[in-house]
Amino acid sequence: MKEEFYTRGKRTNIYSAIFMYKSVTLCVLCVSAALLTFYCRTDLLKFSVSENKTSQRLLLSVLIFVLMVFISVVIDFYILKKTANIGYKLNRLAYLDRLTGLPNRFSCDLLFESFNGSDRLPGVGFIVMKINNLPSVNKSSGHDNGNNLISEFCYILEDVGEKYGYVGRNGGNEFIILIEDCSETDCDMFLSDLTKRIRGYNEMAVGTPLEIAYAGVLNSKEKKPVMSELISFAYKKLKDASQILS
Repeated sequence: MKEEFYTRGKRTNIYSAIFMYKSVTLCVLCVSAALLTFYCRTDLLKFSVSENKTSQRLLLSVLIFVLMVFISVVIDFYILKKTANIGYKLNRLAYLDRLTGLPNRFSCDLLFESFNGSDRLPGVGFIVMKINNLPSVNKSSGHDNGNNLISEFCYILEDVGEKYGYVGRNGGNEFIILIEDCSETDCDMFLSDLTKRIRGYNEMAVGTPLEIAYAGVLNSKEKKPVMSELISFAYKKLKDASQILS
């Protein structure tokens, strides 16, 4: 699904079509009910069905009415299922990175905001990473190979990081993990586990070797009052004094 599909205009068209269908269906059923009542008013008042033509019309009209209701319900379920599938795809597009399946920048921003003004902020540990050799891979081997390298790293990062905290792709070559109630030991254990997995990947030589730079901060030490300041500090460390997983 192309990104431009996730627009207000597209969503308006989808839900307008559903609204029009429901409106037309309701009108048809109301007209049918009115005709049924008009032509069969005598039998309806008597609550009896005889063998005359009016009774036959009543029976036929009731059968048609019931059939239309049944068809309408079936179509309703079909449209609702399709709408639910579209909603699922739109949610994935809105919150997940298309290449890696990790939470995207929008999701990361929502996560960061949830820590502001809460008692969880003082215990946050934040690590930002980048693939150091990605620019050279893009230049020498093309962006397809670069994307493959990103996918491989994100698979490893998610597999290792899910038991520690929140993992996400916060931009092109920016990957984060946020750990609650984080200590230095927690950070060291995560980095140790990640290092082992990256070494294993590089030793298998199944693709371009991964070289990962990172910077980590603990808010128990930095005492930042808002999440954005802690994140900015981590990015500054990544730029000025990054470390390499080895």
